[in-house]
Amino acid sequence: MTPAEREEALERREANAAILMAKLEKDRQALEAEISASAAASKAAASINRALQADAAKKAKNLEAECVQWEAKLSRLKAEVGKATPQVPVSSRSDEEIAKDKAEIAAARAQLAVDRAALESERAESAATQAKNKAETQALAELRARLVTIRSEIEGNVKLREAEVRKKEAAFEAERTKLQERADALMRAEAQQSQERAKMEAQIASLAAKEVMFEERSRQLQERLKNFAKA
Repeated sequence: MTPAEREEALERREANAAILMAKLEKDRQALEAEISASAAASKAAASINRALQADAAKKAKNLEAECVQWEAKLSRLKAEVGKATPQVPVSSRSDEEIAKDKAEIAAARAQLAVDRAALESERAESAATQAKNKAETQALAELRARLVTIRSEIEGNVKLREAEVRKKEAAFEAERTKLQERADALMRAEAQQSQERAKMEAQIASLAAKEVMFEERSRQLQERLKNFAKA
């Protein structure tokens, strides 16, 4: 693999790591928003539950007080009826009043039964709300634990990626330095070869000049020999 290909592969890995980090950060923010919304809903439900419990306790107290009053009134009426004798021609209370009181007592008992049923329904609803709040609290705790785990995984992955990137950058820098040293050595070798080539060319030129001069002297010598022979 060439240095350019390695650098390109490193850039692709860094881009993929950046995309993964962005996605993990987005998931973390969404999870935190969900946890915040769940916490707000849990607080609101807890407030509503406390208000319902207070209202239910108040209604129960009022109903119990009213029930005590009606029971006291019923006991008083029973006592008055028990005191009445057959010899008395005229009762202290008329039958209509007694019947009216009995009707009122029956209506009060019916209303008390309705109120008690409503109270039981409210208590059941409050218990269901408490169970729901408990489940939401548990889910919130699980979400927070999951967020901590995800955050730890993100930080671990980031540190691992950073260490890997630093290691690859160091290796790439070492290889680049090595290649630069090789290139510098090649340039020095080429410069040295150029110098040697120039020297060789100068020597060749000098040899050629000497050869020309030698040929000229040889020709002149031959001519002198010919002239000497003729003489």
